Amino acid sequence: MVATPDTSGGTLFRYRFGSVEFDEARFELSLDGKPVELERKPLELLAILVAHADEVMTKDELLDHVWAGRITVENVLANAMAKLRKALGPDHADRIVTQARVGYRFKGPVERVATGRRLVNRLDLTAGEQVPGRSHYRLEAQLAGTEGSEVWRARHYKTPETRIFKFSADGAQLSALKREVTLSRILQMSLGDRADIVRIHDWNFEEPPFFLEIEDGGLQLRDWAEEGGRLKHMVPDARLAVAVQIVDAVAAAHRAGVLHKDLKPANILIRENPEKGWQVKLTDFGSGGVFAAETLADLGVTPLGMTQDTGSSETGRSTPLYLAPEVVTGQAPSVRSDIYALGILLYQLLAGDMRKPLTTGWEQDVADELLREDIAAATAGDPVARTPAADMLARSLRDLSLRHRAAEEAREALAQSERMARQLDRLAARRPWIWATGAVLTLGLVASLWLYQGAEKARDQAVAEASRAEAATGFLREVLLAADPRSPGASADASVREALALAADRIDERFGDDPTTQISLHRSIAGIHEGLADFEGAVKHLTRLVSLETARSGKASPESLTARYALAQALSNASRYGEAAPILDAADADAGALIAASNPLAIRAAYARGRYHLLQAQMEPAANAYEQAIAHYDKAGMADLSLLHSLRMDLAQSYSRLGRQEEAVELLEGLDHPAFAEAGVTPARQASAKLFLGAALLYAGRHADAEPVLLSAIDALSAGYGPDSFQAEEARGALVNLYGSTGRWAEALPLITRVREGMCARNGAEHLSCLMQLGNEGVIRLQLGDADGAVPQLAAAREGFAKMMGPASPGVQVMGFHLATAYVANGQAGEAASLLPGLKAPVMEAATPGETWASRIAGLEARVLMRQGKEAEGRAQLEAAVAQMEAEGFDASVIAPYRTDLE
Repeated sequence: MVATPDTSGGTLFRYRFGSVEFDEARFELSLDGKPVELERKPLELLAILVAHADEVMTKDELLDHVWAGRITVENVLANAMAKLRKALGPDHADRIVTQARVGYRFKGPVERVATGRRLVNRLDLTAGEQVPGRSHYRLEAQLAGTEGSEVWRARHYKTPETRIFKFSADGAQLSALKREVTLSRILQMSLGDRADIVRIHDWNFEEPPFFLEIEDGGLQLRDWAEEGGRLKHMVPDARLAVAVQIVDAVAAAHRAGVLHKDLKPANILIRENPEKGWQVKLTDFGSGGVFAAETLADLGVTPLGMTQDTGSSETGRSTPLYLAPEVVTGQAPSVRSDIYALGILLYQLLAGDMRKPLTTGWEQDVADELLREDIAAATAGDPVARTPAADMLARSLRDLSLRHRAAEEAREALAQSERMARQLDRLAARRPWIWATGAVLTLGLVASLWLYQGAEKARDQAVAEASRAEAATGFLREVLLAADPRSPGASADASVREALALAADRIDERFGDDPTTQISLHRSIAGIHEGLADFEGAVKHLTRLVSLETARSGKASPESLTARYALAQALSNASRYGEAAPILDAADADAGALIAASNPLAIRAAYARGRYHLLQAQMEPAANAYEQAIAHYDKAGMADLSLLHSLRMDLAQSYSRLGRQEEAVELLEGLDHPAFAEAGVTPARQASAKLFLGAALLYAGRHADAEPVLLSAIDALSAGYGPDSFQAEEARGALVNLYGSTGRWAEALPLITRVREGMCARNGAEHLSCLMQLGNEGVIRLQLGDADGAVPQLAAAREGFAKMMGPASPGVQVMGFHLATAYVANGQAGEAASLLPGLKAPVMEAATPGETWASRIAGLEARVLMRQGKEAEGRAQLEAAVAQMEAEGFDASVIAPYRTDLE
C-alpha cells in the first residue's frame, strides 16, 4: 500500500517527462511551457503516479490517497483520470496505463528534481496571539479544524468586534477559499447586503497561511439549538420563523444563480436580533457553485477557485444526512438537492432536535398537517416530485395561516355547493352534467362576490352583498333550469354552453339596477367560457364587463383596467390579434404609474401581453412579459398559486420555443407540486401542464419520455373536458408532432385529420388552431408522398398565417418551405423558386423548437436548381446539405427526398 503523504515535512520535487512539467511545490502543471488549468483531484493523482513511476497503483490506494475519509461516488476515480489524460494531451496521455481490474501505472522515464521542503501541514495557532497578517485582531477560540484547515474566532484588540478567520496552511483548501470569495461577490453584486448571508470582509491568497476574514454570524445552528435546550422549549411558531429565515436565505442565493451544495446546521449561523428575536445567516459557500458559467461573465466576476465543473457531483465535503438521494448516486447537485437539505432542516427545527434523522414515522413529530405536506414535498426521493423552488417553499411556510384559512373556506364553499346540488336532484337526474356545472358556477360566483365584499369596507354594504349573493344563487338556478327541455328556448339535450347562453341573456334585465352583480356574473361566466375554450363567448361577456366597469369607476380605475386586460387576452385566445393590440396599448397608457410597481394590475398587464405574443409565436417578447409578470408576483408577495401556475405554464411554453427546453421541463415538472392542488388548481389545469411537459420533452428530443406523458395528458384532458374538447385535441396535436419527429407518418395522418376537423369545426377556418392543424396535415401528406393533397392545405395555412400575423412571420415561412417542397415534388420548380427568398432559418426555428432549418433550406434550394437545369451547382450544394442533415441527426424519412435526387 502507498503510505499517507508526509504532513509533517518532506522533500518536494519538480517532475519532467517530455514536454510536460509538474511542480509539486506550486502544484502546477505545464505543457510546452504553457500552464494547464486542471482541477485539484486529477493533479493529486498525477503527484502520486509520477512519484511511483512504473509501479502499479491499485484503485484502493489511489482512492485512499486522494479521497481519504471522503464519501465518493461511482466512477469518481475514472472521471478524474480521464480529465488528467486530457490535460496531458495526445502525446502523453498514453503514459497512464490502465491495469484491468487492478488500477493504473505511470509509464516512465520521469526526471525528478528536488525543489525544497514541504510546509508543515498544521497551523501553530494559539489563543491570545495576533492573527497572522491582521495584527489588530487576537485569536480567541478555535471553532473547527481539519487537516490543513482551521477556523477561529478573533476579537479586535480595542473593541468588542469579532470576526471569523478560515485558515489554510499550505493551500490544500485554497481552491475552496477562492470559490467562497467568488460566490460571495456574485451574491453581493446580485442581492446587495443581506442580513441573512454572511459577508466576507477580506482575504489573503498571496502567502501562507491563506485565510478569509468573515463576518461573525453567531453560533452554529446546532449549538444554538442545544444551548440550554433552547429549541426544545421554543413554541412551534418561533421554530417556524427560524426555518422561514433559512429558506429565504437559500431562495435569495438561488435567485442570484448560486447553489450552496452543503446545507447543514454547521453552515447556518444564528445570533440574537433586537428587532425580530433571532437572525439567521447562511455561510460557507466553499462547496458551492453557479447554475451557469455565464453568471460570472455577466457580472464581470473573476472565477477564482471555479475551475471545477459547476455541475460537479462530488460529495466529499457534504454531510450524508443532508445529501439528496440523487447526489449520493452520482447525479450533479441542483436547486432540488439544496431543497432536500432544507426539508431535513425544516423537519429538525419543527421536531425540536437538530440531530434527528428523517426516518419512518417522522410525521408524528410534526403536528401541523400542512407542514407535514411541506416537509414531504421538499424531501421527496424523486427530485422530479420535490418542491421545485426555495421561494415556493418559503411562501408556503410564510402563508401557513392563510393556507389554513383558505382550506377552511374551500371546505365551507364545497359544503355550500353540495347543499345546492341536493336541491337540484331532479334536474341532475335528467342532465348528469348539471352536477359539475352547478359546483363550478357556485364556487365561481361565491368567490367573485366575496372579493367585492372585501373591497367595499362600509358596514352597510355587507347587507347589500348578502342580497346580491341570494340573487346570484337564484340566477344559478335559472342557468340550470335553462337546460330543462320544458324551459322556453331549451333544446331536448341542452349543453352547458346553451344553458349559459339562454340564462346569460337575462343578466342585464334581471340585475339592471345593480351593476356590481352584473359585473360579477359577467366575469364569472366569461371564465367558464374560457374553461370551455369558447373564446368568442368569453369575449362577449368581457366586452360587457369592460363597459360596466368603465361606466361605474372610469376607464383608468384598477377594476376597469383589469377588465380591459382580460378582454385583450380573450381576444388573443380567439386569434383576434388586430383587436387585442390597441386594447393592450390603450390600457397601458391609461394605467401609467399603476403598473410601474409590482401589484396585481401589473401582473395582469404583463400576463395579457405575454399571451398576445405567445400565440403569435413571438417567443422572445412573450418570455420577457411572463418573466416580468412572475417578478411582479414575487415582489408583491402574492399568494395566488393558481395564477402562478398559469404564469409558469405559459413561460415554459415560451422557453420551449426559444430552445431553452431544460428550463421549460424543470418549470413544468414543478407544476406537479401538491401545493398547487391545495390552492385550487384543478385536475384539468394540471392535465394541461402535463400536455405542455410532454411537448417540452418532445422539443428537447426526449421522445421516449415524451410519448407516455402525452398519452397520459390526452386521457386526463378527455376526462376533464371531454374527448372531443379543444384541450384534448390540442394534446393529440402534440402527439402528432411526436409521430412526425420520429418518422411515424402513417400513424400521424388519421390522428391529424381528426384534430384538424375538430379544431376547424369548433373555432372556425380562420382560427389559429385550425390553420396550424391544416398545415400539419399538409406536411404529413407530403411526407407520405401525397403532394397533390398537400398543396391546397399548405397554401391555405400559409395564406391564413400571413393574413393573421404578417408575411414574414415564422408560421408563414415554415408553411412556405413545405409548400415549396410540395411544388418540387409536383415538378413546379418556378412556383417553388418564388418562395425561397422568404425563408430565414433563425425565424423558422422560433416556430419549431428543437429543429434546425439551414441545411434543409439549402437542400431545397439545391433541388430547385437541379430542376432549373443547373445540375452541377445544385448537386454540389445538395451533397453538402445532405451531409449536414445527417450530421444533425435528422430522421431518415426527412432526408429521403434529398438523397433520392442524388441517386
